[in-house]
Amino acid sequence: MTQHIRHSGSTLWLALLAALTLAVLTLPGTTWAQQQVRVETELDRTEIARGETVTLRVRVYGQQGGVAIELDPLREQFEIVSTRSASHLRSVNNRIESWTDYMLVLFPRELGEQQIPPISVAGQLTDPYTITVNEPSVSGLASGQDVHMETIISKDSVYVQEQLLFTIRLYYTIAGIRNPNFTDVAPENTVVQMLGQPHQYEQLIDGQRYGVYEMNYVLFPQRSGELEIPDIVFRGELTDGSSNFVFRNPNMRPVTAFASGYMIDVKERPAAFPADNTWLPASDIRVEERWSDDITRLQPGQSVTRTLTVTANGLDGAALPPLGRPQIERMNVYPETPVIERTIIDGNVVGTRTETYELVATENGSVVIPEINLPWWDVTSDALRQAVVPSSFIVVEAPGSAGADEADGTEAADSRAPGNLLQPDSRDELLSGRQTPAWIIYSLIAVLALLLLAMWLLWQRRRQTVDDKPGIVRTPVYERDIEEGQEKLAFKQLETSLAAAEPLQIRQHLIAWGRQYHRDAGLHNLDDLAARFNNKELTALCQALQASLYSSNLDQTFTTAEREQLTSLLRAERNAHIKDDQRLQQAQHFELPPLYRQ
Repeated sequence: MTQHIRHSGSTLWLALLAALTLAVLTLPGTTWAQQQVRVETELDRTEIARGETVTLRVRVYGQQGGVAIELDPLREQFEIVSTRSASHLRSVNNRIESWTDYMLVLFPRELGEQQIPPISVAGQLTDPYTITVNEPSVSGLASGQDVHMETIISKDSVYVQEQLLFTIRLYYTIAGIRNPNFTDVAPENTVVQMLGQPHQYEQLIDGQRYGVYEMNYVLFPQRSGELEIPDIVFRGELTDGSSNFVFRNPNMRPVTAFASGYMIDVKERPAAFPADNTWLPASDIRVEERWSDDITRLQPGQSVTRTLTVTANGLDGAALPPLGRPQIERMNVYPETPVIERTIIDGNVVGTRTETYELVATENGSVVIPEINLPWWDVTSDALRQAVVPSSFIVVEAPGSAGADEADGTEAADSRAPGNLLQPDSRDELLSGRQTPAWIIYSLIAVLALLLLAMWLLWQRRRQTVDDKPGIVRTPVYERDIEEGQEKLAFKQLETSLAAAEPLQIRQHLIAWGRQYHRDAGLHNLDDLAARFNNKELTALCQALQASLYSSNLDQTFTTAEREQLTSLLRAERNAHIKDDQRLQQAQHFELPPLYRQ
């Protein structure tokens, strides 16, 4: 009887446990369906312009973290700019619901209709989407646009191995760009070099101030035909300048920008260029010769140094050929290691090659230094040119060889003259003649002493005057530090040079003022300065100033009218900038202080 009661009690306990489990499973908010994973997707838009991104939201219900997402199918047609996730939990009518959002920012690679394929999320396939990628409808920087990119090329047709300048400019809101990433500039069969470091400056466009991130490249195509410069894609993060109050992290969001590439026509080497010479396409090539001493007359065993410098505008120094070791009769030639350099002047590559030779005369006679003729192709006028160093003529003779023979012949002839047979030696008469009186010598010494004393007193006075004056740092005007008050001084010097100075001094003072005006120590050429003003008239005048310096046309000068026009435009630009600063200072004066201190 007792065993039966125990068996019945166990059965009753199991029945109660089963009923309790069933009740828990049927309670609201704890249904079995909630424990299963459910996936939903949403696309923010289906039609975009090239260079824009779309955001695919993947929402996973019923699982917190650890969700496996297969992204490889997306990478065939899209670049995944960024991924981020956020978990959510809410309770509605005692029903607890949780989910995780995964945000995928996608950048389409091509134009036209593109399909976002299904992807596997937690073992389930998402829905596919179709988007349309159109060409941008607006060229240039639109009002209110956060980021915009443009690319500029110097030419759309070049010769093989000719310099091609390529510039990338990214415009962004003044708040700032973080983690910039650009497509690599690496066309096939092309030597690519970056010109210096990227420049960063500000520019005012339609009343809104933008930051500019600029990179400059030089490309040297190595094969003729079509050269494709690929599309440039920028990816980065834009900050609005604010920050999270708790962690002080700046508010960032991913941004992209796009600029179309170019197709460049690369022409072959012209048939008119000599086949046995190195191909040199440039805008200007000069060969200069320097001697360390007078070469009109040398003595056997005497040495002299000859320096030849080749300067090419538009070519790297490594592309310049050697001029060759000359074979010169009656001379031993000892060459030194050539010096090869590359500099950047006004945004162009300027290469130099310097060759130095020591020439030692070996015997008497006439020596001819042969002419140097370096052919090159003028890409500006599309014509063949020659850089020429004319031949030199040197006479090598022993000391006194010609003068002594000539003097001996004259003296012998004089001794044989009939009138001189009974005359005493003229040299003895000169030596035995009456000497200069002593008082004349003393007078000359006294005058010389007084002159030396007067010169010493004048020197002391000038030295004292120089010491009393404040020290002046004598550096080139375009290398001064960016300091307060320097802009006004630099502009006065610029106005003075525009009134009467040479074009070279005008260029130096213009760059010096531009560095202070834009507060950019990296500004060193007129092209960058003209680009920052965004004024066609100023750009044209800067180009005219450069043409007067580097043009092969000797009649081209920087006229008085152009000087006056440049002065007027710069004054107007400067006055407008001063008024803008004054309005900004007044606005800042009446601004309320921030609610929370940074």
